[in-house]
Amino acid sequence: MTMKSLLLGAAAGIAAIGAAQAADLPMTKGEAVEYVKVCTSFGPGFFYIPGTDTCLKIGGEIRADYRVFGGDRPSFLGSSSFSRDDNRSGFNTEARIWFDARTQTDWGLLRSYFQIDADSHPLSAGGRSNAYNGNTFTIDKAFIQFGGLTAGYAHSFFGFYDNEYGDTIWGPYYAESNTSNLIAYTAQFGGGFNATLSIEDARDHNQNGFAGIDTTAPVVPAAGEFVAFNQGGTTVPDVVAQLRWDQDWGTLAVQAAGHEQRSGVINPNVTFINGTGERNSNKYGFAVGGDVLIKIPAIDGGHFIVEGQYADGATDYLGVGNSVLGSVDNFYNPFLGNVERGKGWSAVAELGGNITPQWNANLVASYLDVRYDNALVNAAGTGTVDYGIKEGSIVGNLTYTVVKGLTIAGEVAYTRVEQHNGDFVTAPAPGVFKDEKDNVWQAGIRIKRVF
Repeated sequence: MTMKSLLLGAAAGIAAIGAAQAADLPMTKGEAVEYVKVCTSFGPGFFYIPGTDTCLKIGGEIRADYRVFGGDRPSFLGSSSFSRDDNRSGFNTEARIWFDARTQTDWGLLRSYFQIDADSHPLSAGGRSNAYNGNTFTIDKAFIQFGGLTAGYAHSFFGFYDNEYGDTIWGPYYAESNTSNLIAYTAQFGGGFNATLSIEDARDHNQNGFAGIDTTAPVVPAAGEFVAFNQGGTTVPDVVAQLRWDQDWGTLAVQAAGHEQRSGVINPNVTFINGTGERNSNKYGFAVGGDVLIKIPAIDGGHFIVEGQYADGATDYLGVGNSVLGSVDNFYNPFLGNVERGKGWSAVAELGGNITPQWNANLVASYLDVRYDNALVNAAGTGTVDYGIKEGSIVGNLTYTVVKGLTIAGEVAYTRVEQHNGDFVTAPAPGVFKDEKDNVWQAGIRIKRVF
């Protein structure tokens, strides 16, 4: 037998052994590879979650803000002007990220939305936040939509200016801007008409009072003192309704809200001027409003919108939380021991659009007028006086798009604040306050990257 024959025989034997062993192994097929596919049903940026029919969009932005403040810083029933504890300049960086998941079902669109915001050093409209404020993380939105149902933490259905426009960078405007825990249903009637009924957490629409008399022994409010209102626990949620008509030329809307005011016990030892003690109070307030939006076809994204509202005992719906001074829903009447509801009105108007493909401009004007009848003890300590707040603000900004997703914006805002305190004397150092008027302005730039 030649060497060649031996080699060929050995190779054949090895091949036979390998084939026999392979026959004992389980047969397998190549694993299917799941690729991320683009979802075109809901606009750009959506993709299918592998293995599902759900489309997901992940987005975010970084905002770098640089601001300066000037004028007088108003304070509640006190002196105006900036102190050494207030900011005359401030930097702030904010990061936002959101997730939008949508699935088309036989019963309609199923959507869930979640957004979280993180601030490095948040600043108020008047620069009142001091240098010691640290990082904050907040849930901006978290809600589920299914057909006409909305459930979760979403923007209040009272008004739509803040949710759909509100194009100031920092400048204040006075409109409902709260996010609320709610459950709502929107019915579509065709022809652009829809109606929404929303049940919202009243705690998200409360404006609490200030610290007032705090003693451990029976006391009568003296001249120059005021009695704080403390919001009690919620028993009845807010009821919000809106009727809206959307057309190619714009939108008309009317809305209303009901709000409970329930006092909490501050100090059972307080005795009021008429000799009575503090009494609990349950009252119900309301707010009504309307919107007009007119689109300007000659300008890309051009629009003019006006929103106005009146409230009695539900001042959150006026946007008092956005004011430079700050405000509350109610005061105690220091004679009767009852809650006196705050009432007033506010309005905001915006004109804006893209004046070129790179430049966007917005001009916003807003006004707030709130009063509290019988809120304070007069200078003589023999009766009560009214307290009132008026704020007017005008804001202008200009935004330049450097490249897609990157913008640089500048804004200037001026606010006029007036306090009407009647014949009120502050304690413990008496000093009559008739009216106090302050001017606040701010300016700055924002660099923003959206992805």
